[in-house]
Amino acid sequence: MAIAAERPWHLVPVGIIALLWHAGGALDYLLTKIGYAPYLEQVPAEWLVYFDAMPAWVTGAWAVGVWGGLLGAVLLLMREHWAPLALAASFFAVGAATIWLTLLSDPPMQQAVGMEFTWVMILATGAAFLLWIYGRAMRRRGVIT
Repeated sequence: MAIAAERPWHLVPVGIIALLWHAGGALDYLLTKIGYAPYLEQVPAEWLVYFDAMPAWVTGAWAVGVWGGLLGAVLLLMREHWAPLALAASFFAVGAATIWLTLLSDPPMQQAVGMEFTWVMILATGAAFLLWIYGRAMRRRGVIT
């Protein structure tokens, strides 16, 4: 068993921010999938129609993105060696969904629901990438064993 390096000061704040970010995404996913009316009533009807028409693989990527990210954040805080893998799965899933929604879907997301949500997806992809890179760096430095 490898001995872990000393925990850097930034691990806990980054882990907590990651946990809160992905918990918000997981809550959004859960409330949407169970059809929680008070939550869905806040979303424009045309958005719901657009997202209901997504291919199953995009919905699956959304699930892997939010739940993989949440698991990765928890594992990061626990300094578990699987954290970078879970964060990588989250990044690649969110990235694939974002590429399809913004470039390949007909109509593209920015046309169907506007640029506001498109920027959210781009931000989510960027955040997932940075968290994955951070997790890898902590693993390489021996902080995560």
